[in-house]
Amino acid sequence: MNTTKKLIQILANSNDFISGQELADKLQVSRTAVWKAIKTLQNEGYAIESRQKSGYRLADNDKLSAALIKSYLPTDLQLDFEIHQSLNSTNTRAKELAAMSKLTNPLVIISEEQTAGYGRHGRFFSSPQKTGIYLSLLLNNTHTNFNPGLLTTAAAVAMHRTILHKLDTTAQIKWVNDLLLNNKKVCGILTEGIVDLESRSVSQIILGCGINYLTPLSSFDYDLKKTVASLRDQALAKNVSRNEFIASFLSEFFDIYSNYQTASFMDEYRKNCYLLNHEVTITQGDKVFNSVAVNINDNGELVLANGQTLSSGEVTKIRPR
Repeated sequence: MNTTKKLIQILANSNDFISGQELADKLQVSRTAVWKAIKTLQNEGYAIESRQKSGYRLADNDKLSAALIKSYLPTDLQLDFEIHQSLNSTNTRAKELAAMSKLTNPLVIISEEQTAGYGRHGRFFSSPQKTGIYLSLLLNNTHTNFNPGLLTTAAAVAMHRTILHKLDTTAQIKWVNDLLLNNKKVCGILTEGIVDLESRSVSQIILGCGINYLTPLSSFDYDLKKTVASLRDQALAKNVSRNEFIASFLSEFFDIYSNYQTASFMDEYRKNCYLLNHEVTITQGDKVFNSVAVNINDNGELVLANGQTLSSGEVTKIRPR
């Protein structure tokens, strides 16, 4: 690890100013080397404050930073990070890394923008730069019977909790993978599995999340503006940076993930899933049908009034009964 990376970690883990001499001692370099590293980081966009006789302090100016995210995480949550200025897709990057090696720790891949972000069925996910949160988790699968729908619902509950606790805002969960504000999409979740061809089992899991966080609605095309929402006003009002929000989501998610297959969170999911007891139009492949959504079972499946149970599908219309 080079001097600048070590320096940002030290500054991120301190809430107070640190003198140049103390930094030099910790890094085992000269004061001049510290000064040069500070300038390098400032040129990269990090908000490092300097004060005569006090030293240096890192402020969270919303530049995505693994060191800053870690500073908000519980110390016992061991995660590895990759942060990029631009990717075609964080899920695609996760697939590339999954093909290379097994993981020691869960890997969090984050990008300032996605040029080919996608959701379910490969649909394009608009990912404006430097305002949204686009992240993927690459996880080793430790469960024999992997249930992607249940993991997606777990992630939705974690995101719902994060929005509520950090921004004091209640989102709506739309089965199976969207969160809404005022009936407009603010977050999409996509779960994918990496299959081991020899064992024919899911060896690794990719969980992708795209969030319109600080994104102005003016960033979206005219047609998208009708259907999407943003957390921008709430985030600015509560002064919660993307780094802090990401850390909170990761904490909430891994709190559930350790035993998500027990479905202990499903009552919370059902409580906040606004399509229950509504008439819905559902598309499943080439089929389109109408029914009433009466429940979400403990496998994360949608239960309809006609007795049908769906593990996949897209709810395209929701109407009060």
